[in-house]
Amino acid sequence: MVFAEFRNLFDKIIVPDKVGVEDVVDRLTLFTAVLFALASLLVCMKQYIMSALNCYIPVGPSGELFRDFVNSYCWVHGTIPLKPHEPFPKSEEMWDEYDRIRRISSTIVTMLATDFMDLISTVTLSDRFRLEDFADRLHLVTVVLFSLAASIIGLKQYVFNPLSCYIAIGPSGDEFADYVHSYCWVHGTIPLKAGEPIPDTPGEWEQYDRLRRVTYYQWVPFVLGLQCILFYIPHLAWQALCSNQAGGDVFQLVKVAADAATSERSAREKQVKRVAEFLTDMIISPRVCRQHYGRRSTNRRIYQNCDICSTPRRLGTCLIILYMIFKVITLINAILQLYLIQRFLGFYSEGSTGSRSMNLAKVGDSDRAVTVSDSNEDWSGLGFGLTVANHLRTGRDWPETTLFPRVAYCRVRGIRLVGVENAYTAQCALPVNMLNEKIYIFFWFWLVVLISASVTSLVLWLIRVVFTPRRKHFIKRFLRIKIAMVRNKPRTVSRADIDEFVDDYLRRDGVFLIRMLALNAGEVITAEIVTELYNDYLEQHSQASSFGTNDRAPIATKELV
Repeated sequence: MVFAEFRNLFDKIIVPDKVGVEDVVDRLTLFTAVLFALASLLVCMKQYIMSALNCYIPVGPSGELFRDFVNSYCWVHGTIPLKPHEPFPKSEEMWDEYDRIRRISSTIVTMLATDFMDLISTVTLSDRFRLEDFADRLHLVTVVLFSLAASIIGLKQYVFNPLSCYIAIGPSGDEFADYVHSYCWVHGTIPLKAGEPIPDTPGEWEQYDRLRRVTYYQWVPFVLGLQCILFYIPHLAWQALCSNQAGGDVFQLVKVAADAATSERSAREKQVKRVAEFLTDMIISPRVCRQHYGRRSTNRRIYQNCDICSTPRRLGTCLIILYMIFKVITLINAILQLYLIQRFLGFYSEGSTGSRSMNLAKVGDSDRAVTVSDSNEDWSGLGFGLTVANHLRTGRDWPETTLFPRVAYCRVRGIRLVGVENAYTAQCALPVNMLNEKIYIFFWFWLVVLISASVTSLVLWLIRVVFTPRRKHFIKRFLRIKIAMVRNKPRTVSRADIDEFVDDYLRRDGVFLIRMLALNAGEVITAEIVTELYNDYLEQHSQASSFGTNDRAPIATKELV
């Protein structure tokens, strides 16, 4: 997908296949976006699918198991570069100092760029025309992002190696190594914080296993897939209700209007009339149905009970009410999705990560006391994304907490050798948690932006719906555009006709559809459609309406502001 877009944009720099208001420099900017997307894709493939690095230890345990563990550990923990002829650290204190100052942690490019250009085109202008604004398109982009993240993490977990484990002394053979990997993956791992002692008795391991064992990462792709579905369900419901309650295929209506904007004059006029006739039928049909089914009280009750939108449709508010409900549902859904992420990862309002306190002190050995606290000042509930931003701003490394453990332990029990049951302690590196960490950081900030855009969009639509002068000014603006386009034909528009045209003829649903046409098809073609609708309205009310009277004073073109 990215390679095809790369080639298309390369051709566009030389010969623009797609007509746009841009020059060579603008096309080079688009080409730069594809270059960054391609580089991001290649780096992600190298880091998280193929081998990111290769490490060598001159003297150490032998075997493929240990080598894989070292490579994974150095990848998730980071490496320490040394300048030419710089002395090698010789003490643990020096290594700690180098680790704190020099360590380079591997990071992922936050924007997963496989469908980067397609997502941008989805936000700006979708091939499938819908009744939606910019915030609604962001919700659709969110569906693609969650689907993409679920696919990548699922691929990493169930096709490639999600973790690498090593046992210093244990049975030899590839079968045992594969068993350890699989066991620790399905059973879960136990993270330990820096400086925390390793349990050395079965009782301590059972306590840690009960209170510290992490198993959520096996469910990450499924939870992301569920969130993808939850984001898409409101759009499916909106499309179904809109098609059922609007009285026609409004999505095809928007598509025809968008096609008319780029058609020749003869075809353009036919398509404009077609859209205007379609809108007229949608506006008039509810009134005709009411007159037909409203002759008898029994038929009227049947008509009202079988149609959930019968009364709002008669009032001309069916579509706008459904759309406002859709906007509220999408906003609530985004807020709940943010809450779901934080509960799934273990964040609470008081800042804890979900682990309970425990004391593993041996009886009579107070020096061996090990306390696990459930407080963590690095996480602050719903504001943990702000904590991450503060760490990035201050240059501090990402805190290695029990939430996204990169190195953890696994107690492999039940191994019978010569009739004796043995238990082994495996140390595991979790590269998949680096991917989970970066993805969830990105999604936290993305959902915050999405919620902000949804709130802004909802407030704007409430203003457009509630305030009548806003609707009239909106329609007048399109009539002014059309009149300005035909200066050789002087026209005047009655203020009373405009008021009746907006309030009684178009009503709120008609104005809503015109707004959607302007958002998805363009204002110029929408001005022609509004003018055609206005002319149809004047023809239908030619006998009842009169021009030039005192109560309907003409409005000059310059007054249509």
